Amino acid sequence: MIRQATKYDKKEIIEMMKQFRAEADFPELLKVDNEEYWNTMLDGIFAGQGVIFLEEGKGLLMAIVLPTIWCNKTFALHELAWYVRPEQRNTTIGFRLFASYIAYGRQLKEQGRIKYFTMTKLDVSPNLKYEKYGFRKKDENWIQ
Repeated sequence: MIRQATKYDKKEIIEMMKQFRAEADFPELLKVDNEEYWNTMLDGIFAGQGVIFLEEGKGLLMAIVLPTIWCNKTFALHELAWYVRPEQRNTTIGFRLFASYIAYGRQLKEQGRIKYFTMTKLDVSPNLKYEKYGFRKKDENWIQ
């Protein structure tokens, strides 16, 4: 069952994020570990600066609310990580995490808390038709 994660899920979240990093082809980050930073960031998310949808032992979708580049009083919700453990792929878990995020983003927009919300597509991400879910492509990121 997908639910919003709490501070009691920190250990599992950090473990899944390490698995995500190992599979996402970011060799620059493979040896970067800062538990203090992770705990601070997660505390902020749990205090209302974002959301983590979690299916225990199976997957997560993590997002954070940040000011836009244009105004410190205008906010956007940014997806940080969407990860499903390999043995759980090709099930409905990934889509249900995605759907939970979309519903949450729409709720924040309706409440006037954010102007928009984003979804990142890595080169290793599923090839979804994001437009079908109301997203429009705005940029591409390249890394060196």
